Amino acid sequence: MSKGLRQFAVYLLKSSWLSIIAVAVILPFAGCASKPAESVQHYHLHGKVVSVNADQGFADIAADAIPGYMEAMTMPYPIPDKKILSKLAIGDEITADLILNDQVPHLENVVIVKKSGLAPPAPSSSEFHMPKPGETVPDFVLNDENGRRLRLSSFHGHFLYVTFIYTRCPFANYCPLVSHNFAEIYAAMNKQPDLESKVRLLSVSFDPEHDTPAVLRSYAASFDGVTGTRRPFSRWDFASAPKNELPKIAHFFGLYFNDTNGQIVHSLSTTLISPEGKVVAWYHGNDWHPADLVAEATKAVAAEQHADTHAASDVHTSGT
Repeated sequence: MSKGLRQFAVYLLKSSWLSIIAVAVILPFAGCASKPAESVQHYHLHGKVVSVNADQGFADIAADAIPGYMEAMTMPYPIPDKKILSKLAIGDEITADLILNDQVPHLENVVIVKKSGLAPPAPSSSEFHMPKPGETVPDFVLNDENGRRLRLSSFHGHFLYVTFIYTRCPFANYCPLVSHNFAEIYAAMNKQPDLESKVRLLSVSFDPEHDTPAVLRSYAASFDGVTGTRRPFSRWDFASAPKNELPKIAHFFGLYFNDTNGQIVHSLSTTLISPEGKVVAWYHGNDWHPADLVAEATKAVAAEQHADTHAASDVHTSGT
């Protein structure tokens, strides 16, 4: 993989256009005055449209090589200009400015230099989904680290943190960071009996073809030094999502996911699910710390215990 492609993949992982839309909806701007000026790079791009996903703000472009930066490659490119995006059709030949900075990699000044003759795709009715507290989580089917079928309902009775990774992810601040954070959460729960008995962790891979049960077991073992145990599977499971289920799983958990020619580009999210299978909290991206999730789980477990105590008291009172 060229230096340019590695950089661009990092940018996409950091802030796919869909991820940015979600962050813009739910987070205020903060600390703008203290930020240094961004380093912006401009590249001329020429290519053909392979697919268009206007509702999510991007198009897959088979781009020519950019000399000194990136070899010819088909990749998803965010296009903020909704007007031009709505006009793109499969097979259109385009030119554009590829803009890379620390926040939003995207295409600007898109020009259709040759129409394919095909009509632009009809607008999609699908929308970006942000899991909300109280929402029931579908009973998705996965394959665990032992090659067994695993349903999310098998975790009912426990609080569950579920996140998404793939073991080949080369970017230290993305999948490896999320997995390391989960390992720290696991270690922290070892010291809190209430959490240890009531909270489980689940890491789901986007890469079922590579992340076989053996690979997942080996990957889990790489965090032994952090978890403090050689067998974390009693409370931290690893699984892969079947390829045909990935779109539905990604949609529910508020994820952008694209696998083009084996190159995986995705956003990140982590969700706390209640013992009844409902959303408790949802974290977009990787802008959280292990202590944040430990605190959220502690609060959720305490609330459940309080509710149970109150229910028991009501039963006792009515019985007398």
